[in-house]
Amino acid sequence: MSCPRLGAVEVVQDRGFHLDLEDYLAGVLIMASELSRLAVNSVTAGDYSRPIRISNFINELDSGFRLLNLKNDPLRKRYDGLKYDVKKIEEVVYDLSIRGLAKE
Repeated sequence: MSCPRLGAVEVVQDRGFHLDLEDYLAGVLIMASELSRLAVNSVTAGDYSRPIRISNFINELDSGFRLLNLKNDPLRKRYDGLKYDVKKIEEVVYDLSIRGLAKE
């Protein structure tokens, strides 16, 4: 496992639903990418408060991922993509603030 074990959770393979930690974290990173697209599309639709909420969430997510010791694997590459998503959302929020459309 490339991520440190999070907590002492017993995994029982034959009962319930099991998802590997790496798969879960990859899914969270994919969600972040989709949220950056949603931020851009929200502005197009006239919803100027949603990109700010998305920006706050993505920044917290980025802070959490920085705490992990990710090696050079697919999860690390997805995390590197998160940095571009943060930048994209920050540009959207900046444009909204310059135009006076952002209400924090």
